Amino acid sequence: MTTSIDFSRSYCFYVPAGHSIWVRIQAECFCEVIDNESGERDEYVLGVRTQTGLRTDPPSDHLDPGYDFWMTFSRDFVYVKRNHASFHTNNPTRVPVGEFISTGWHLQPADATPLDTPAAILDDLKRAARLTARTEFTSGDGQRTYRIEYPIKWADGDDVKNAFRVETGPVLLLDPERVRTGTPVEFDDFTWSYLDYHDFMSVRCLMERPTSVLTGATYPASPETPRRHAALTTDQVAALRLRLFEDAASTITAGELEVLLQTNHYSDVAVRSARTEIYSLDG
Repeated sequence: MTTSIDFSRSYCFYVPAGHSIWVRIQAECFCEVIDNESGERDEYVLGVRTQTGLRTDPPSDHLDPGYDFWMTFSRDFVYVKRNHASFHTNNPTRVPVGEFISTGWHLQPADATPLDTPAAILDDLKRAARLTARTEFTSGDGQRTYRIEYPIKWADGDDVKNAFRVETGPVLLLDPERVRTGTPVEFDDFTWSYLDYHDFMSVRCLMERPTSVLTGATYPASPETPRRHAALTTDQVAALRLRLFEDAASTITAGELEVLLQTNHYSDVAVRSARTEIYSLDG
């Protein structure tokens, strides 16, 4: 019998030093880096997005604004990604697990049925089955594999065209050409991505990159769904960039100012060869 991860019953946990609390975070994605010759593997588990509260007394958006964050657990480190109001305050951390009383994860296996046709996928979508997927990327020399397993949150099927599409995430990507088992990764080795694919042999990765807040300002939407604020013209955006980054008198450089006016956004795309298996956890 094939098994897959039941993400509704899988989680990361930790006990912070100096506290008596035991923290559980639902798992979002399971990742493995595998050395295909030795069989050695490193594991990473991504937890779901969490939102901080305001920590000043009294609470103040100005002194201590809340931020959203994700924690990724490995055997050696806990990686914490934070999204603030601007990219300028980007401050991810890589905390050794020794700074916690304990950390770890629980991945609940479940019996799984492989779905290898668009018709089977559509049938299980319609009957509200829980679907998961496992996607493998392999290095060019075949020596390393990067594998991710994740719940399918958004998908569609077409019984007329005998087609399917999965759009889901977030997932964590590592480059199998660069990473090595036994060598802890740095925070910037991770690529945050959503996946979009129509077949089992390739995936379109929508990747997060620092992006100017002016990106998309010229997008007009449509008459049916107009923008609340009118789209800017290309000339207007160029004039704003000139005023902000070239003409403005500032104590910081134009490059530093440009970073200040960036945000994290899924603004890059790459189509990559990969092998994907889709499973139903409901028979």
